[in-house]
Amino acid sequence: MVRAAREGAEQLEREKAAFEKLKQTEWWAASAGLEQVRNLAKLLSNERKLWKESCARENEKLFRVRQELNNLKVANTALVKEKAAAKAAVKEVETRGATALKEGEARAAKALADADADRTKLKKVVKELQNRATILEEVTSRATEAEARARQAEESRDGLATSLNQVTADHLWMREHGIGHIVQTILDAPENTSAVAETNERARQAGFKAGYNKCLSDVNPFFASKFTDERSGFHGVDTEAAYAATVDAYNKLSIPALDDIEKCLEAEDYVDRLRMLFDPPEEDEGTGGANDDAGTSGVKAD
Repeated sequence: MVRAAREGAEQLEREKAAFEKLKQTEWWAASAGLEQVRNLAKLLSNERKLWKESCARENEKLFRVRQELNNLKVANTALVKEKAAAKAAVKEVETRGATALKEGEARAAKALADADADRTKLKKVVKELQNRATILEEVTSRATEAEARARQAEESRDGLATSLNQVTADHLWMREHGIGHIVQTILDAPENTSAVAETNERARQAGFKAGYNKCLSDVNPFFASKFTDERSGFHGVDTEAAYAATVDAYNKLSIPALDDIEKCLEAEDYVDRLRMLFDPPEEDEGTGGANDDAGTSGVKAD
């Protein structure tokens, strides 16, 4: 019995705890539902307020749309009138345009004819200008060639003038100094001196013998006895042959000094070479003096 009572008390306690728990759960559920109802009421209030504001805005928009519609109706009426006026104006413009088009076509045809005539004239002018351009090019080419020839002739003239001045100076030096130097060199050459002396001696001997024989031929007719050249120092000597041999040897005479002169004369700058040969620069004057005596042709001797 005690055990049953104890179990009954425990069962009662458990049921009481379960009831309290259930009671607490129901209270929480009721509180949550109440809070949800309050939130929904607040949301509905806000939605109603927003809806009223939206309705006010829509009414305002509709009012403006009605006003714009009325304005559009008025504008449409004005546009209809303007359209009618525009159609009338277009018709008038078309009429005037057709007339103007005909007049324009006539003017265009006339302008085209004038343009064709001008084009024909222009072609003639262009052709004439091309011919003139060709002639001008030919004249320009000839003028250029003439200028080139003139420059070449002027350069040649300057060169000839320079060459003429040089040749004149060279000839003057040859007349005043060169020929005299050459002759003096020939006369002063030992070979020429001895050959001339030998020739003079042979000529004197030949002349002496010829004069002696001439005297004999002139005197013998007056004497019975004949005179001979036995007493002459040239008895039996062929002085004429000796003289002729001496003259032939003189004509074949070789003078070494003439070899240097001939080498100078064979060169183009023979005057400068002769100057260096006959008038060598003095050692005391140095290089400057040698350059000053180089000659008129400007070419130094080798």
